[in-house]
Amino acid sequence: MAARRTAEAHEVVRTGTDPEEALAFYSGVYDGHDMAMEPDGQPFGFRYRATGDDRVTLRTSSVTAHRSGVLAPERQYLLAWSIEGGIVVDADRDDAVTLRPGVPVMYPAGRPFHASAPPGTQHLVHFDADFLEAVAVAGTDEAPAPLAFPVAIPPERLAGLQSVLREVARPMLDVSVVDGDRDVLDLRLAEAALEAFRPAAEHPSPTIPVGGVERAKAFMAAHFDRPLASVEIATAAGVSVRTLQEGFQRREGTTPTAWLRDLRLAKARLGLQLADPHETSVAEIAQSCGFRHMGRFSGAYVSAYGEYPGDTLHGRRRHSGAADIVE
Repeated sequence: MAARRTAEAHEVVRTGTDPEEALAFYSGVYDGHDMAMEPDGQPFGFRYRATGDDRVTLRTSSVTAHRSGVLAPERQYLLAWSIEGGIVVDADRDDAVTLRPGVPVMYPAGRPFHASAPPGTQHLVHFDADFLEAVAVAGTDEAPAPLAFPVAIPPERLAGLQSVLREVARPMLDVSVVDGDRDVLDLRLAEAALEAFRPAAEHPSPTIPVGGVERAKAFMAAHFDRPLASVEIATAAGVSVRTLQEGFQRREGTTPTAWLRDLRLAKARLGLQLADPHETSVAEIAQSCGFRHMGRFSGAYVSAYGEYPGDTLHGRRRHSGAADIVE
């Protein structure tokens, strides 16, 4: 039975001092079995917080005891990092991975995995599988399919993802942020995770920006949802406005302003393709992508894609599963 995704954010908080209660709770959250909770003689406590919508949820889990077990969360992709480090993933395999403090990993998906964690705090991002798989093929003719991620990747590939996490965490933890505003946050985080963790053969990892044009593009990609003046972009790129204009003309054949408009249009199109027309309007999505004048947005959208934004929002091109969750 399919249940339609709501536009509202929700929050769940669970705390306790009983190890058996914690064991039952975490076993339920992660479809775990052979779970063990091993207090070390100190006062026991746990705290769990989950905030988000049916597509992306930010979660924090703190436990004062060592715990272990086999986890098998269905139809989810779990991005995770530990404050203290030391969590071992697939401890029963030759390719076991031990988390380093503050370094994100992608937990195995589509199969059970063993995890062993010392006392401490762990942060996670839960991506609904239908949503992340739809984002992975957006703009292509491919059908959504299960994604295979490495558990750990080189640190240099994590910089972009960590930057996006820092920017979106605060608004995503605010349950009053809903509809189009939350949609664009979900998309930004999903795209950043895909950019970082997709294997190089499928999606080459980005090079570190070294020139003024690349720095400007990276800055605009990170801040496309708010007004940006040419001088602000040039300052972020470390060059003058004139130098930036000349660099874009030589390398991109366009201006920084036009490049930013095209970026915003692409983000808006993806948002329209994935949104539920019963819950989100064209104006909400356009505004969340940095457009303030709806008439100009509509005209630019038609010029770029040959259809009105409303046609995209209400069309049948979106992949099934992007807006609906299968229970």
